[in-house]
Amino acid sequence: MKQLLISLLLIAAGVLCVWAFREYQPPAGSVSATDAPFDPEPATAELIAELDYSVLPEASGLAVSGLDSQRLWLINDSGGRSELVALELDDNRFQRVNVLDTPNRDWEDLEAFDYNGTPWIVVADVGDNAARRENVSLYFFPEPRLEDTEVKVRATIELSYPGGPRDVESVAVDPQSNTLYLLSKRETFPKLFALTLPALDKAEAYQLQATLVGELRSIPAPTDEELQRFSRYGKFRSQPTGMAHVPDGSGIALLTYGKTYFAALNDERDWLAALNESLCPVPRPELKQAESIAADTQGRFYVTSEGRGAPVLRVSVGGCRTAP
Repeated sequence: MKQLLISLLLIAAGVLCVWAFREYQPPAGSVSATDAPFDPEPATAELIAELDYSVLPEASGLAVSGLDSQRLWLINDSGGRSELVALELDDNRFQRVNVLDTPNRDWEDLEAFDYNGTPWIVVADVGDNAARRENVSLYFFPEPRLEDTEVKVRATIELSYPGGPRDVESVAVDPQSNTLYLLSKRETFPKLFALTLPALDKAEAYQLQATLVGELRSIPAPTDEELQRFSRYGKFRSQPTGMAHVPDGSGIALLTYGKTYFAALNDERDWLAALNESLCPVPRPELKQAESIAADTQGRFYVTSEGRGAPVLRVSVGGCRTAP
């Protein structure tokens, strides 16, 4: 009898291991490493944390700290508290930092970037599902330290777009060119906008208009297989939901509901050319509602989702970084 129980336990453990392994593998119908235009190497996705739903019910933005590579910063979507949430990867601890005197109308992305040798953060209140906001807001401040419980915005940009309002969820900063980029969401060909950053350390409020750089025509439309598999939301799988600059300057991380991409940047720092000519798919597991992406100094991507039990995945980009 004892031997039988041991055998049953071993079988059950084996089933659980197989389930856990399959849970975080790229699902059928998603991009495989062999689809990459460059010499492919296996990409890997590692589950490193799970978001606390009581703190982050709608994680819409993600960034790797410039002060501590074991710290991630996150924000909640529209209607949430005006706060940053630090996730300490060493012990999976969450800590809130209030962003003072700053409304959360529709926070959709954030980026940690180097500004004059100091780590800064921009919170992008740029969501606009109905494309009705004549102006959206960008909030800039030096990155808080772990012991800080609040932070005050140093500079604000009230931003408009040529041609009128746009829904945007993807914002990134290229510190080498001192340029902030925004990528529209609800268009057949997403539009890339650029903004040269003003002096952020003068504690001023600016009213600026972004410049239209051009259209992205490189993101593949959903396949028939995806439309059939994801019958309710499949048609949205190509919409961009997050963007980040890779801190070593090598490229751009781009997230859509269905895919993750790396685009290699050259010395000319031409973001439109990079996104249109060198977009390389990075395999990752399927996520319920992929909304947030970040990159660290080693070139690894961090991706998470909205909703209960949202995983935080660390993804290697495999052969994409061998792009010429």
